[in-house]
Amino acid sequence: MKNIFCLAFLIPATLFLSFPGTTLIPFTFSNSQTMENQKNYYCEYCGHKFTSVRQLTSGTCPRHPDGSNKGRHKLYEGSEKSEYTCKYCGKKFPSIQVMVGGQCVNHPKGENKGHHAPAL
Repeated sequence: MKNIFCLAFLIPATLFLSFPGTTLIPFTFSNSQTMENQKNYYCEYCGHKFTSVRQLTSGTCPRHPDGSNKGRHKLYEGSEKSEYTCKYCGKKFPSIQVMVGGQCVNHPKGENKGHHAPAL
């Protein structure tokens, strides 16, 4: 069996491949395919950021309501924003991760008996 080696390197928006006996083969990506425009997905429980829904749903969540790592991350279905509002008390936070780190005085389970939760 013959081994085939490939040399690959990336210059922003263009991937160059080189196979033995060939010249560089450029593959150009559109702006929607580059890393800068990649969509982020957030867990509603812990606020961690993921680059795909598959990554998000495959791991256990340290802030899951059933207990630490006793359930999977939950997809936050709202849009990415510069500021997030708690759906129980209306307080504003710079990120979901900062928001869910604190107890909410208006939580349905009782005063300070649950974490803030992001509104959509």
